[in-house]
Amino acid sequence: MDARTPAKAWPFFLLLAACVSSHALEFDKEFGEASFKFLKLPLSPRIVGLGGSGVALADGAGEIDLNPASSAADSSGALIVGKGYPFAEFQANSSHITWSIPSGGYRILLNARYLGFDDLPGFSEQDKTTSKYGAHTLKAQAGVAGVLHNLYWGATLGYAGNSIANANYSSGMISAGARYIILPGLVAGASAVNADFWDSKAKDANNRDPFPPTALQAGLAYSHSLGANFEAAAEVDARTRNDEQMVWPAGLELAWKKVLFARAGFPFGEQEPGLAAGLGLRWSMFQFQYAYQSHETLSPAHYWSLDIRY
Repeated sequence: MDARTPAKAWPFFLLLAACVSSHALEFDKEFGEASFKFLKLPLSPRIVGLGGSGVALADGAGEIDLNPASSAADSSGALIVGKGYPFAEFQANSSHITWSIPSGGYRILLNARYLGFDDLPGFSEQDKTTSKYGAHTLKAQAGVAGVLHNLYWGATLGYAGNSIANANYSSGMISAGARYIILPGLVAGASAVNADFWDSKAKDANNRDPFPPTALQAGLAYSHSLGANFEAAAEVDARTRNDEQMVWPAGLELAWKKVLFARAGFPFGEQEPGLAAGLGLRWSMFQFQYAYQSHETLSPAHYWSLDIRY
C-alpha cells in the first residue's frame, strides 16, 4: 500500500489488524488442540490445485474462504456449488454453495458449507466396540466486498457449529481479506479467516473451550502473457494457523484463451505434504473446476465446483 491508497481504505486495514491481534495470544496452544478442524478443508478446486496458495490470485466468489476479497472485482452475479471428497480415511464428504450479488458497486456475499461423517466406529470408555454413529459440521457466513482504486477488500461474519457425541459446540467468527495491485501483473494479497469472537462451551472435559483454526495468509502473485493465447501466473504464500507451524504453499497456473486452465502446486513446509493439480474449463456463463490432492500417507482427495455467472 502506498500514498495513493484512499483514506477510506484505512478502516479495512484496521479491521484486518484487529483479526490478527485478537488471536495473538492463541498461537502458543498445543498442536492439535484447536477444534473445528473441518474449516481447514478447502472449498475452491482452484486453490486446491495451487497447493493451497492463491490469496493474491483469488478472483472469484468460490474462493471466499481463502480471501473474502476474492469476488470484489466481479462485474456480474455468481452462483457456485461444489463437492469435496477428502481423504478416504476420513469417511466424509463436503458440500458448499456461494452466492455473490452485485449491489450498488459492492458485492453481497453469502456462503454455506457442510461436512458430514457417516458410520463412524464407536467405542466405550472400556474400549469396547459400540454401534456406529454420524457427525456433521456446518458453517454459514455473510459479508460484503468492494474496490477502492487498486485495493480489493472484503469481510464476512460467520457461524459454525459442530455436532458429534458429547462434543457439541458452536462459534461466531469474522474473516477479512485484501488484494492490492502493485504493478500491472503483480498483486499482493492477505487474509485473516475464522477469527472467533464468541463460542459456546463444549461438553468435553478434555477441551471445554475449543476455538476455530484461525489462519493468517499473505502472498505475492505475478501474471504474464505468453503470446496471444496463453497467460501464466505464479504465486508464493506464507500461511500460519493457531495450531500449526508456518507453511509456504506455492502454485502455478497456465490459461489458454481464458477458456482452459491447468494448475499445479505444493505446500512447502507442510508436515505431510502432497502434490496437487487441477483443471478448469470456462464456457459461456459456466465454469467447471476440478482438483486432485495427494497426501504423503493418506488416500488422495478430489474436489469439483460449478460456477454460474449471470
